[in-house]
Amino acid sequence: MSTTPPPQFDVQKIVGDLLTLLRSIDPVTEGVKLADQGRRTVEALIVALENVGATMDNLNHAASRVNRLLDDVEEPIRRIAAMADQAGSLVGFLPSLASKAMSNLTPKTTAPPAGSTSEQSQTA
Repeated sequence: MSTTPPPQFDVQKIVGDLLTLLRSIDPVTEGVKLADQGRRTVEALIVALENVGATMDNLNHAASRVNRLLDDVEEPIRRIAAMADQAGSLVGFLPSLASKAMSNLTPKTTAPPAGSTSEQSQTA
């Protein structure tokens, strides 16, 4: 049974690599990059909010126009609907009116009154 010795850590190499890594990080440059990214993010957010505001204004104008259109059109439509209702009643009334007119145009038979023939035969 052979045991392998634990790996030896080269502490100087690890510390050197860590220092090289830390030297490559420039806090000022990273801070400037971070600030620039934050500025661009805020500007994009402002533009997005302005676009939302413009969209809401456009929707408000469109809603106002639709309301004005409805105000202009609603009353004439109500009047037309009332006239159509009256026309429907008239269409229902016309056949009865026509039948009355036809009955007035047919010749009437003139029959002598029932009591007049019997009175003439009694006097003769």
